[in-house]
Amino acid sequence: LCPHLYSDSVHALLSTLESEFGCMVGSNAYLTPGNVSQGFAPHYDDIEAFVLQLEGKKRWRVYSPISMAETLPRESSKDLEVDQLSDPIMDVTLEPGDFLYMPRGWVHQAVTTREATHSLHLTVSAMQHWCWGDLLDLIMPEALQAVGESETSTTLREGLPRNFLSYMGTMHDVNEDFDRMTKAQSSASGNIAGGNAEKKKNTGDDEDDFENMDQDELERLKMQEMKKLQDRFREQAKSRIMKVCKEAISMVDAACDQIGKRFLSDRLPPALRPEELAGTSEMRRENGGKIKPNTLCRLARAGIARLVLEDDKAVLYHCADNSLRFHGNPLSPMEFELDDAPALESLLTTAEPDWICVTDLIHDDIADKVDIAQTLYDEGILSILQPE
Repeated sequence: LCPHLYSDSVHALLSTLESEFGCMVGSNAYLTPGNVSQGFAPHYDDIEAFVLQLEGKKRWRVYSPISMAETLPRESSKDLEVDQLSDPIMDVTLEPGDFLYMPRGWVHQAVTTREATHSLHLTVSAMQHWCWGDLLDLIMPEALQAVGESETSTTLREGLPRNFLSYMGTMHDVNEDFDRMTKAQSSASGNIAGGNAEKKKNTGDDEDDFENMDQDELERLKMQEMKKLQDRFREQAKSRIMKVCKEAISMVDAACDQIGKRFLSDRLPPALRPEELAGTSEMRRENGGKIKPNTLCRLARAGIARLVLEDDKAVLYHCADNSLRFHGNPLSPMEFELDDAPALESLLTTAEPDWICVTDLIHDDIADKVDIAQTLYDEGILSILQPE
């Protein structure tokens, strides 16, 4: 597990992919004995899987998702039985240097070949719990709470209609019965209008028909009234749901900031390339670490830091101090004044191959511009280029 703990090249690979995909990327290495050995029963995963064959050979059979409900799943499956599977869409043997990609939800199983002494492969995973549903899981409860605690509206705090359970719910669904009775009533009215002569011959039967008709009409009117109550209730519920949805839409940016912070907390520390590392404080050259107004700056690598607004402060989060072990080091947020935010935003959105000059940062005070850039540089997230 976690081969990046022991391999700089795996760490560099995962760090690069995290920057490319914009989400957490992990890996595991799997060593399987030869002679048709199988590590796992057929299953699907909740990740995008990339298999890199390192040693030996392994035969992979890949199957389409079992159903639409299990397409792009948010959780991995239990072990599946062979009779649950259709014919594989891919049956391939990987050799060293080969690469296989399997989307979320695609069922797979693998065995070593008969002639192989063993198989060693690296599985790289991405996009776990990184779908629209995960974003909405974060937004909707907060939106519901915000509307429920609103100081300008009591909409969600108002009591439910009196005795609403007497007409709402599956057992009170009258739509189908109401339509059927309305059609029957219309048909009966037509028959009455066209059959007066016949009814005059059968007065006794006519009285029974009218009694039955009156009873049906009463039932229809009862259903009609119930349907009005149901429609009114649904409209009241709909208007409240729409208020929550409107609030949720206003929270999208804040929710993205929360997910961004989670990503920074989850991800690996950046494995900077030599050219990225050259201008950072870790590789400070003599007299080269002092920020000046004409110093050129940029983020050491795009995406390694994020600016959010919290409690009337501009707060910067970054992953430069993260541990190779998952959540080994907590994030250390850096607080700035709100008027520093435009300058910080310029620095955090300038990355290779671009540079920004300290004097071009948006701030009223040149000394503050220098101090902001110096703080980020000393933190190890900024690269600089000193003028000749």
